[in-house]
Amino acid sequence: MTKRGCITFFSLYYKITSLMPGLKKHIKLIMVVACLLGNSFTPKAQSVNFAIKTSPAINLDFNTVQKYVSGITVMNVCELNIEAVGTQWDLYVGATTTVPGQWDVNSVYSATGSVPPINILELQFRNASGTSQVPGFFPIQDILAPTYIIGSPVAPDPTINCPAVGTNQAGNYLASPSCHKFNVDMRVVPGFGLQSGSYSLRIDYILVQDL
Repeated sequence: MTKRGCITFFSLYYKITSLMPGLKKHIKLIMVVACLLGNSFTPKAQSVNFAIKTSPAINLDFNTVQKYVSGITVMNVCELNIEAVGTQWDLYVGATTTVPGQWDVNSVYSATGSVPPINILELQFRNASGTSQVPGFFPIQDILAPTYIIGSPVAPDPTINCPAVGTNQAGNYLASPSCHKFNVDMRVVPGFGLQSGSYSLRIDYILVQDL
């Protein structure tokens, strides 16, 4: 069964510039939020929504061999505060790019090397109860095959109450922050062999009613 209902999109844009050895590399974060509401199949008493906190900009300098090999980790890239009124919910995440599986190319500075794959960017979802279905860091996937933090593509999912893993019951981050609030961490591990240039990547965080 296809899931319907109110869908909230939260998109983050990441930009990597100048992957040339010896030069500084930057990842810039810009927040874009769009909320689609008022689905005719959804009772008005049911809704889902994000209350979002995020950093306006993040700069990562890949200027040592160690950083290329081990990557750079940024804790608390964003905070997702969930509000689910009268309904179960799913939360999933994925990357949107022009060519699935690859970062978007803004410009290149050399003829050798490969376009960065999207999975060099990893995310981690944390909360006090550990309700994420995906523990630890995981590589981002294309939005057409997203990673479900809560729930699944199947509808409806069984009800899971706080504080169990996969908690999807109605509630909000003010009353139950340990289950309806997530801190998201990011790690980028570029490695070697990438084509020097400027690249961008959009990450979509999607909250949907489990109907």
